[in-house]
Amino acid sequence: MPLLNSLLTRARSLLHSLAADDRGMTTEEVIWIAGLSVLAITVVTIFGPEIIAAARNVNFSVTP
Repeated sequence: MPLLNSLLTRARSLLHSLAADDRGMTTEEVIWIAGLSVLAITVVTIFGPEIIAAARNVNFSVTP
């Protein structure tokens, strides 16, 4: 666990030093976008068939 904390501390320090660049999107934003994109692709890859099956089984009914 100390190794993980050390890595996170170093990464946070590096990101904050790079985030001072004022050239549009910061490095931190780009890293967040890339990480969230990987997460989304992973979720769709793992749960895609279940999501599609659930969407096909949805029934909309109008009750008066």
